[in-house]
Amino acid sequence: MRSLEANWKHNVICWVIYLLFLHLIDKVSLEVSGFVGDSVLLPCLYQERELKPEEINVFWRYNDSKNVYDIIKGNPSTDKQDAVFKGRIKNFLSKKGDFSIVLSNLMVTDAGQFSCDIPSVEKDSKLTLHVKAHPTMSTTASNPNSTSDTRSCSMKSQPEGIATFLTVVLEFFLLHFICVLY
Repeated sequence: MRSLEANWKHNVICWVIYLLFLHLIDKVSLEVSGFVGDSVLLPCLYQERELKPEEINVFWRYNDSKNVYDIIKGNPSTDKQDAVFKGRIKNFLSKKGDFSIVLSNLMVTDAGQFSCDIPSVEKDSKLTLHVKAHPTMSTTASNPNSTSDTRSCSMKSQPEGIATFLTVVLEFFLLHFICVLY
């Protein structure tokens, strides 16, 4: 049987480990890739409960400063939208809880961190956008009469971000198990 002091030390160690992993989980973000000139989906979902119209305030930002897109009391607002994003954003407001946006006509300068903040429910999602030049297509170049579309679908997320998140969650549970046994 452990002494009271040993139990106290054990609990402190477990809490420190928990806090470290919670900090790491907070730093994991989704990564999305796209090609210059294409469109890309920037996801932002809140489906824990249905929000009232007055609660639907969503603020999309680029690198924590530029205004990408706002939704105020359930209505799109582009009044303070940064000029670089004007006319390039589409939303999914018809779907409940889906505050994702599509950024069209990607430019290399769009690469960076995007955040979707929903203050009424304390949700702040971050994602990193990578923008690449289209790869050269040798089959199209060798056949100039080809009518095939050389644009590839860029509306997909990088699996590495999801794998990293799942790895952190698994490590968290393993450490919890170790703390329980310790």
